[in-house]
Order: sequence, then C-alpha cells, then structure tokens
Amino acid sequence: MSTKKPFLICAGGLVLGLFISLLVAQGVKYSSTSEFCASCHEMKFVYDTWEKNAHGPLSGSAGACKASCVDCHMPHNANVATYLFVKTKAAVRDVIGHIRGPEKFDWVKNLDERNRYTYESSCKGCHKVISDNIMHEKYKKGETDKTCIDCHHGVGHGDYFREKLEAMLSKGMMAEK
Repeated sequence: MSTKKPFLICAGGLVLGLFISLLVAQGVKYSSTSEFCASCHEMKFVYDTWEKNAHGPLSGSAGACKASCVDCHMPHNANVATYLFVKTKAAVRDVIGHIRGPEKFDWVKNLDERNRYTYESSCKGCHKVISDNIMHEKYKKGETDKTCIDCHHGVGHGDYFREKLEAMLSKGMMAEK
C-alpha cells in the first residue's frame, strides 16, 4: 500500500469536514436572523409585535437596545454544543408546529410560560448595569426568585402581542386551547 493513499484519505476527510463545518455555520448564521424567524406565516404576527416594541427596529427612541429573535430566545452563556442543541430543539418544535398548523398551538399557554423559551442570560448579556430600585436590589442580592421576564414580561413583544393574539383568537384565526 502506498504511503500517499492514507495521506490523501486524511486530507480529503479534512477538506470534507471543513466544508460541512462551514455549511453548518452558514446555516446557523442565516437561521439566526429575525427575517428568517418571520418567514413562516404563523410567526408573522410575532415578528410584527417585536418590530414595534422597545427592542424592535421600529421602536424609535422607545428602546436604546435593539435585539433580534436569537438575542432573547437563545442562551447567551451556553457552550457551542448546548447552543446548537437548544437551537435544534427549537427548530424541530417550530417545524412540527408549522406542519400541524398554528391553530393547534396553544399560544396563550406559550405566552404565560415565556420563561421556558426566553433566557435570563440574554437579558444579562445586554443589560450589564440595571437601575437601582428595590426589586433590582433584591435581584442583585439573590433575595428573590423572580427573573427579568417575570417583571418585564412585555419587553420583547409588549402589550401589542397579547392584544394581537386576543384579536386573532376572537376572530377565529387561531383556535384557543
């Protein structure tokens, strides 16, 4: 057996592995845009409410910190493997929801359980300094089990989201569970 053959196999494997890694990285980058998140029709109203809220691009001066979907809905303190696992899990859930249809999704329950898919590390990633008030002081000292989202529940999509959701449910555009 020639000594060149194992070298060529290793080199070919290395090139293939690099190509696949770059392809995955590009997929993660593309699927991390807010426009990608809104590309499914059932997420359009979610995108619209984010756009107008404090962290959205149409908020004007309402919010100094602009955030994309993944800025809030992906963990900031995770290693690459955990981040990719969480992202893949969310993608699978979204694809199943897309196939089943938005009318089968419990939007009200999802809104009420927002702490399950909005990460505390995301808030802390951007808001390194928080204003001094009684609740923030308790939070900083670990004297409360409240999260940022418990008190600032409307920050991502605002009251627009609940209003839009309730209007869509009342018109029968989605089934209420």
